Amino acid sequence: MKTRKHFTFDPSAVKGYHEKLTLNVIRENAIVSSSELIRLTNLNKSTIFSILKELSCKSLIVSTGKGEATEKGGVRPSLWQLNAEAYYAIGIDVEIGEMTAVILDLTGKTIKKNIYKVDVSNNLDELVESIIFVINSIISDSGIDEGKILGCCIAFTGIVDYLRGIVVMSGVLFNLNLQLLDKLKHRFRFPILIENNANAAAIGEKWIGEGKNKNNFMVLLIEFDISVAGLGIGIILEGNIYRGASFSAGELYPHMPNLRQMIDMVRPRFPEGKILKDYVSSPEELDVKNLIEMARQGDEIALLIFKMFGGKVGEIIAPSIALLNPDTLIITGTISELGQIIINPIENAIQMNVLAVTSNTLKIAAGKNQQFSVAVGAASLVLSNFFKLPMSNY
Repeated sequence: MKTRKHFTFDPSAVKGYHEKLTLNVIRENAIVSSSELIRLTNLNKSTIFSILKELSCKSLIVSTGKGEATEKGGVRPSLWQLNAEAYYAIGIDVEIGEMTAVILDLTGKTIKKNIYKVDVSNNLDELVESIIFVINSIISDSGIDEGKILGCCIAFTGIVDYLRGIVVMSGVLFNLNLQLLDKLKHRFRFPILIENNANAAAIGEKWIGEGKNKNNFMVLLIEFDISVAGLGIGIILEGNIYRGASFSAGELYPHMPNLRQMIDMVRPRFPEGKILKDYVSSPEELDVKNLIEMARQGDEIALLIFKMFGGKVGEIIAPSIALLNPDTLIITGTISELGQIIINPIENAIQMNVLAVTSNTLKIAAGKNQQFSVAVGAASLVLSNFFKLPMSNY
């Protein structure tokens, strides 16, 4: 005779789960009534009212008035939303020569962002001190009470062991296996996380961006400037970030022309450009920012540069599109400011290199955070950890 297994639940764990469930429903709906919370969470009335009281006492939610009464009349239900000022998250994108930093409130809104010019390429100790400087600076600039900070996530290009907080390899420093978390975790009162930059961008798009309501998509982080050209892929599968067995999923390291090489290729045609004709004798004054602006203004040669570059990007990314068959590809990084100007050549190249059944269902979009996409994504990882349902208890 088979015996039935009996499961027991820790009451505090169940309570914690119900609180996080309710908090997530409020977050996802922005403003929601207590009666809607009962329906959406499938919890009974007394449980919801108890949870709302608890979350309100913790200052995590605030009442915003009364909703409409039902057709049967009765008491109008209270309306609830997150208390945006309850907690904050910091995200930092580490690059050679600078760090981009942001602070998000509890709703995911950016309340402070800045770019700090710092030297990070000499050794680990100098890198750590630069990171500490940037974290302290953006906290000071924002005026936020440090006690309200949930955590800080620091994003790097290259391979990052997220679980142990180790930068396995990166172009920022050429040392291998940088024990970055060990160097930072005792320097602040809040937790420190370390993540790959493309993964961070993907998490940001899932949390508050173009991938918010999507479960299978790819984020393409494009680095393109005078001496730099590279791609990083962040992969969301079934709603979760996919890092790979050795945390190297999406690390392509393709051979791509940088902006200087692209300029050299088309320089003989500068006289044909309505703006670039003035740079025939001074191409060294060009960078990606002013070329983006020229392309927006319709300069034919600037448009040609991004058409050629976008085509190359599309060719490189096409095998990954064929392999994973995502429903959406989101372009991030500074170059995403171009919108359709960069999307069109990428899309055309993908269509030329994958099956029509794959490309016809693929949507390509530009992320909204552009140069700050990695930092916003890093901060989003802190928020997503805070809101994560404690499923391990079930």
